[in-house]
Formats: sequence, C-alpha cells, structure tokens
Amino acid sequence: MRRAAGAVLACAVVLAGCASTEDQLQDRLQERLDGVHQHYLEVRAHDPYSTGGAALETLDPYGYAVSTSVDGDVVTLVRTIGVSIREDKWLGGYDEYTLGGCVVVVVEAGKGGSDRGIVATGPVDCPPGTDVDADHGVPVDTRTTDLDARRDDVEAPPPDRSVCLSGELCTEGGG
Repeated sequence: MRRAAGAVLACAVVLAGCASTEDQLQDRLQERLDGVHQHYLEVRAHDPYSTGGAALETLDPYGYAVSTSVDGDVVTLVRTIGVSIREDKWLGGYDEYTLGGCVVVVVEAGKGGSDRGIVATGPVDCPPGTDVDADHGVPVDTRTTDLDARRDDVEAPPPDRSVCLSGELCTEGGG
C-alpha cells in the first residue's frame, strides 16, 4: 500500500513540475513581450514625431524585425520572441523546454505638443517560414499567441544625468 501511495505522490510531483515549467515559460515570454514594448517606448521617447523611413531607421536599425511596413504616420514591425528553461535531470544532463512566438509592434507618430504618439505591442501569428529562437539560440518547440497586449502613450524621456566635474559639489557621483 505504501508503494502505491509513493508512486501516486511521485507522479503528482512530476505532473506539478511540468505545469510549473509551462507557467514559468508563459510568464517569461510575457516578460519578454513587455521588454520589447518598453524598448520601443524608450526609443520613441527620444524621437516621437518622425515618420516613414526615418522612423523605421530609429525603430529597427539592425533589421531584427521579420516584417515591417510604413503607412503614413504608422510604422508596424513584427519581431520574434522566445524563452527557454533548462531543468537538471536526476542522473545528469538536462531537459530544455522552449516557448516562443511573434509580436507586432505598432508605433504611431505624435502630432505635436503633448501628443507624443502611441506604442502598441501584442501577440500575432508568425509569418510563414519564420524561425523563432529561444535563449541560447535554441529553436523553439512550441509557439503561442496567448499573451497580453500592451498599449501606452509615448512619454517624454527622462532627463539626462548631469555630469559632475572634479572639484564641484556632486550629488550623482563623478569627480
């Protein structure tokens, strides 16, 4: 009887571990989407009014987007995101679990004054033939669009940090 109870308990622990890994992957992928969204908000904060090719150049200077389009004051980019979790095996080695997908980032230029534009980021199906890599360059096994979208107004950038010169009263480090 004890062996049967132990086997049931071991199976429950294994199953709970799998669900936990799936939840961790989902949470980390949502954090990755949030990070992409925050990145574009920060980039746009320094250049909120550019449009067309100039806006695309500042938003995707290295060509990481798998798809881009410009329509008037709106730039649309599709980026891949992926995460992985490595779990050690009892007898050595590890299992690697991956999750990924694509996100669409829509950047609308500001009209001037207090209107500095909008950045909206959300999950989207990947274009056909798109490779999605997780951490460490590992291709993802599973793709999802089950992520929360984000939409925020572009805020003014934080003020530049002051530079202290030697001999001055410095409150933010320096000389």
